[in-house]
Amino acid sequence: MQLASRRNLLFAAVILLCLAIWLAGAVGWLEYHSSRAVLAPPGLGHWLGTNEIGQDVLIGLILATPTTLTLAMTTAVVTVSLAVGAASLVVFGGPFLSALMLRCVDVLQVVPTMLLLLLVAALVSPGFMALFLLLVLTGWSDDVRVAAAVLRREALRENVQYARVMGAGSFYCWRWHLFAALRPLLGALMVQNIRQAALKSAGLGFLGLTDPRLLTWGSMMQSAMDQLYTGAWMWLLLPPAALLSLLLHTTLKLGDRRLRSGAVLGPVF
Repeated sequence: MQLASRRNLLFAAVILLCLAIWLAGAVGWLEYHSSRAVLAPPGLGHWLGTNEIGQDVLIGLILATPTTLTLAMTTAVVTVSLAVGAASLVVFGGPFLSALMLRCVDVLQVVPTMLLLLLVAALVSPGFMALFLLLVLTGWSDDVRVAAAVLRREALRENVQYARVMGAGSFYCWRWHLFAALRPLLGALMVQNIRQAALKSAGLGFLGLTDPRLLTWGSMMQSAMDQLYTGAWMWLLLPPAALLSLLLHTTLKLGDRRLRSGAVLGPVF
């Protein structure tokens, strides 16, 4: 319970941070505009220096944070929701729907996800919504079999069987028995999908395959590639790379704690 509470507080803090940054940008407190201070090193005027068109790197990092975090979190929520819905069809949808869903999952898992992302992104240069849809459509199938295995195991437990014998409907069993048993797994899948979505979106931004107007940590790292022959790469590349590494490290630690606590895979750990 303490781990779940801390995770919920962390997610709430991230949401409030994103809202605060968006509000500050909307009212003009954070202006990411060009200036004559081109490639200025870090100093009192610009704490993290400026880029090749005089934009403040620190302000860019702040404005890119809500876009990067929101993209990762919303992708994870929708991806896990679709995976659980598909797993429910596999377990409770009957032979035809179960076979159809499993074949769809097999087809999607055979196709290299990253190759498909690179191909589509190179063709359309996706913005926020298009990138979100790409990440969801190529990621929901990864967790279907895991969720289906847990649902199938829980559906055979005595409490669920007894509830069905006593006249409980499918919605009641799902709400009070199956979902409660699936909740620890959902937390672990959420953390895992946040990490994957952040890494994939940053990779596409770093390769310059997203909309140039979409400001993310990945796109900021991509703009630093032109300055690798100068000393400016240090304040252009390292700050967004450090924030991305911090995000990946934090989500990895959250996932490891859930596994070590036995909340997902049982007391074996």
